[in-house]
Amino acid sequence: VQSENNSFESQISKHKSWQKTMLSYKQMEKSMAPSQKYRKPAVDWRRQMERGTLVFGRWYEGPQSSDYLPGNTVDRLQNVREPFSEAEWAERKQYRSWDIMKLGYGGLALF
Repeated sequence: VQSENNSFESQISKHKSWQKTMLSYKQMEKSMAPSQKYRKPAVDWRRQMERGTLVFGRWYEGPQSSDYLPGNTVDRLQNVREPFSEAEWAERKQYRSWDIMKLGYGGLALF
């Protein structure tokens, strides 16, 4: 009976020593928690998608009052000369000094 009691008591004393170590670690672990002071005040896009609060598109306004949301987009390739009127475009053409053709002819002349 004495040996059974001793083995039981030894397990209890081992548990007490382990529990002491574990509780000190848990106390230290609390101090390692991130501070709310340095919390990033933003929600990542995956959480926004799950919550249904994700806004697709751009925050700035695009051309012709488009904000790039689906159904409110503008194809910029429809009119590549858009910033200039036809008269302004013709005037700008007069001042082009080098174009791809002249550069290509110069390259061929070297070979």
